[in-house]
Amino acid sequence: MAFKPPDWSIYALVLGLIFFYAARANNEITPQQSPELGPALPDILPTDPDVLVQTKPRQSGMGTAFAIDNRGSWLTARHVVDGCDQVGLVSGPRTGVKVDSVEISKTTDTAILRTSWSRPPLTPDFTEPRRLNEPGYFFGYPQGKAGDVIGSLLGRNRMITRGRYNSREAVFAWAETRRSRGLTGSLGGLSGAPVLDKDGELIGVVTAESPRRGRVYTVVPSNMISLVPTPKRTGRTRALNLTNYGTEADSYRRDRRIAKVICLIDA
Repeated sequence: MAFKPPDWSIYALVLGLIFFYAARANNEITPQQSPELGPALPDILPTDPDVLVQTKPRQSGMGTAFAIDNRGSWLTARHVVDGCDQVGLVSGPRTGVKVDSVEISKTTDTAILRTSWSRPPLTPDFTEPRRLNEPGYFFGYPQGKAGDVIGSLLGRNRMITRGRYNSREAVFAWAETRRSRGLTGSLGGLSGAPVLDKDGELIGVVTAESPRRGRVYTVVPSNMISLVPTPKRTGRTRALNLTNYGTEADSYRRDRRIAKVICLIDA
């Protein structure tokens, strides 16, 4: 006949396991760093590798912009609007808002658009150290359509721009790890899009891509401190992850906190 342990022995075993794991949990007071994250990036170094970007002759096109204050100011990439005869933001289906003025940065690939159209600004975080392999979420209008990309932070490069204008600046390099469904090919149109961290806070602007290498380059946070004010009141900010990033991106676009930019060149 098979041996059947008495009920009290089973209860004792279960209670013993509970006490063991409870004591183990109490000893783990300091939260453990996620193992996939690397060390914090060091300060800008002269040994940062170069990446060359060649700008094309100015022509009509589109990009992405996002609200940075409650007074109708928007941020985008310089090369999206530099040299345009007219610039506008798409505010809804078949509707738009004319940009009153464009303020081009001479030191970084950014431009501020001044409009009469005010939306809740994104919440910036330019002081927290960024860590290797941390995720970045890029929300915008690649190829002129709503789309999103996730990247993993590889490190910092020095971007050298040649063509319509010459510049040199520090940028973050991201390895593309995921795209929204149906998005293939070039990410053209995502330039000027915000980069959000896992907390849903602004940490950069998309400036260039390398399709062959699967890289996305963004303006470093330290170069944005003087451009983006810290708002007294911001809209909703929620943590981002692989499960909710698509719906969160759609919410930003639906609220028009992220908008499509149109650049027109007179014939």
